Amino acid sequence: MNTDDANIVDEKSCQLEAWVKTTHTSLERWALPGCNFGGEIEWTLGGNSQAEDVVGQTRYWAGQVKKRWLPVGEGKVGVSTTVGVVSMRPATALRPSDKDYYLNVPVTVPFGADRFFHVNAGWVQHQSLGVSRATWGVGGELPLSDKVIAIAETFGEQDAGRRYQLGLRVWLVPQRVQVDATYGNQVGMPEQMRWISVGLRLLSPAFLP
Repeated sequence: MNTDDANIVDEKSCQLEAWVKTTHTSLERWALPGCNFGGEIEWTLGGNSQAEDVVGQTRYWAGQVKKRWLPVGEGKVGVSTTVGVVSMRPATALRPSDKDYYLNVPVTVPFGADRFFHVNAGWVQHQSLGVSRATWGVGGELPLSDKVIAIAETFGEQDAGRRYQLGLRVWLVPQRVQVDATYGNQVGMPEQMRWISVGLRLLSPAFLP
């Protein structure tokens, strides 16, 4: 989901989130490993390789820090703050790299029985465009069985359109290995702008010193 939740990976543990996203004109391959060394903070560093018909081959590098202020609990709302940067290379023929800096505040509201509602409010600065915009996201998780979860969200940024995404998550190994598949598009855009993604999430037990 693009709409983040307020949780972080367990203390002294790591996770790997990887996915492939395809549209009518592009193919993205992402890998974002993250770890919690303590202090209610999750550190993430990763990136992608992307091929697009018009732009050609590009690469993104992403790094972020996520601080959890209030953990999600039974009947307890969770709150976190995320700050990060995304760097694209090459940006254009005249600009070898561009960066986007962002701040996000994820809030998660539990509704019992593993049902969750997520709200995001944030800000992004696009270096290449020379603009700063507000960002937002609203999403939810609804378990269909012990291992299958339905997800839905809508998200976007100021003056840049509204997107939506629907999909399923499946636990292959409970709390350790999860796969997902999603379908999304931008509201008001033609069908050739739609995307499909397939992802994998790996969660480790505590092992860090």
